[in-house]
Amino acid sequence: MEVSVLIICIIGGYLLGSISTARVVTKIVSPGTKLEEVDLPDANTGGTFTLNTVGATTASVILGPRIGGIIGILDILKGAIPALIIRLVFPDQPYFLFLGTAIIIGHIWPLYYRFRGGGGLSPALGVLLVLDPLGTLISVLVAFILGIFIIREISFTVMGGPWLFIIWIAVRTGNWVYIVFSVLINIILLIAVLPDIRIHLKAQKDGKTNLSSSMDTIPMGRMMKKMMDKMGLSPNKKE
Repeated sequence: MEVSVLIICIIGGYLLGSISTARVVTKIVSPGTKLEEVDLPDANTGGTFTLNTVGATTASVILGPRIGGIIGILDILKGAIPALIIRLVFPDQPYFLFLGTAIIIGHIWPLYYRFRGGGGLSPALGVLLVLDPLGTLISVLVAFILGIFIIREISFTVMGGPWLFIIWIAVRTGNWVYIVFSVLINIILLIAVLPDIRIHLKAQKDGKTNLSSSMDTIPMGRMMKKMMDKMGLSPNKKE
């Protein structure tokens, strides 16, 4: 690998990732609205808990699920499109992995917003789709099934896909570079969302939220819940 190309990918990826899609879109559709310190409501109990990250989830709470969903898709593309371009330009080198990692880090700790950004899941999924589209989709689907019907925890339902991807990429390719990258991405994501997970788990323990209401607070959760409703299933159904 050429050091100059590697440096450009890392710096360029971080600066690109630091562009907060949630803030930009919010400024366009609702000028003056701030996404910091958002309390997530619980329709069932009336309880709330504060979300520390600033991304599609917080935008969804304030501006509605449609805007939140659009932001989530844009964040996925923010990770996928640059990574895909670099992979096509340098097909024999893992530059796109370094670029993708830098984009995720920039998204979570953006230079332009005092290092306070989103959870990083959407751009991470974008990069993983470039690495292995089938593996990403299967991992997310399996995490959904395990999280809803077996583990019954929204945190795993949403975040479990990238972790399961480690197993997929290890078995499918055995490529240590891909494996290390996958592990590193998950560590970064865990560090980013750990404060929110702690708040959510405490709220759940105190009876302020449950699986169904937790799914209502995030765009991906709402999408999953709609799928379950169409199948005649309930996220709070007892086994």
